[in-house]
Order: sequence, then C-alpha cells, then structure tokens
Amino acid sequence: MRLLPALTVTALLALCPLAAAQTPANCALANAVDSGSYATLTIDTWSEADEDNAAGNWADCRAAALRRSLSGNPKLSARIDGLRRQMQQLRALEGQFAYIRAGGGTLYSHAIPRSFPYLEEQLSGLAALARTTLGAQTGQRYAALIAQARTDHAAYVATLRAYRPTPDETYSSYNAAEWKQLVDRYEALGRAVMGTLGTRGDAATALGYAMLTTTLFPADGEF
Repeated sequence: MRLLPALTVTALLALCPLAAAQTPANCALANAVDSGSYATLTIDTWSEADEDNAAGNWADCRAAALRRSLSGNPKLSARIDGLRRQMQQLRALEGQFAYIRAGGGTLYSHAIPRSFPYLEEQLSGLAALARTTLGAQTGQRYAALIAQARTDHAAYVATLRAYRPTPDETYSSYNAAEWKQLVDRYEALGRAVMGTLGTRGDAATALGYAMLTTTLFPADGEF
C-alpha cells in the first residue's frame, strides 16, 4: 500500500478496491439526516464498499453544502477547504501506518472514508463558531487547549518515528525508508494544519486544533 493522495473523499474511495460500483450521492437526503441515517436509507444490500461509499457521499454532500453557506465569506471558505484537504490526508496516513504495522488488512482502508463524516461535522462546527463572537473569545483555557494539542501531536509523531517492528511482529510490512517518508509527510501536514489555524488563542482556533488529536488510529499500534 502506497501513499494515498487523499485530495477529496471521492478520490480516496476510488482507491478502495471494494468500491467498484458506487451508488450516486443523494445530497438532498444527506443534508437532511445524519450519516448513520443516510447509510440506513441508501444501502440496499449491505457491504463494506457500500458503507464506505455512503460515508463518503454524505461527507461530500455536507462539504458542498458548507461551501455554499460560506459563499459570502471566501477567506473562511478557503481556510475550511484547506483544512479539509489537510485533515483527510492525515486520516489517510493514519490508516496507512496501521496497515503497515498490521501487515495488511482491509479494515484500515475502510476506516479512512468512514472517518470523514465526523471530520465534516468538526469542520461545520468550526465554521459556525468562526462566524460568531463566541469563536473570537480568548482565554487561558483556549490557549491551554491549543498548547496541549500541539504537545499531543508532537508526541504522536515522535511515537511514529520511534516505531520499529519487534521480533514477534512477523506480520508487519514495515520498510524503514518508506516509513520515514510517510512520517515526514505526516509531520509536514501537521505543521500545515497548524499554519492554517494560526496561533490566536481563541475558541475557534482551539476547536480547530482539537482535530489534530482525534486521530484515526493510535501511533503505538495498540488498537
């Protein structure tokens, strides 16, 4: 398994070998119900690929709806779009790290698109907060949350860098050069997210930093 570009939900789903025949998105429904209800109402015969597709469709529809709602605020819209791309790539890499440690397994690729509905909920909440005076409120708590998120993210990267398969991990598909390349990419994406969010110690920024710590899989492989 090689590095996933993860530019959009649809692009990720296209890379999943089980997602050959996809049901078209029903955005009217996706914008009216939660992701679980959307899956219930759109999957005729359950399969892993259909569940991936339903999650991806719901997230794509909600992303488009959020983009429309931000049409009057192009700067915020661009920041949210940038965060979405960056966070999707982080989630894809987290799945890939787990895949390598486990020596394969389809559950890791399935977990990636299924994480996007929650990511879209986070982005929607961030956008809503950023458009209110509540989001601009500053305080020691918000600054502490940002500092903790930075610390936790750095620890996650450090744990990834320190990973080496133990003698009993005969199933791992670890390659030192590839692993380093992926960790470097992950660290760079984390810095990009922090650059997009900025350093202002307000509520909206603190909420954005929380996305860095809601990782798809733990860095130590204990899952």
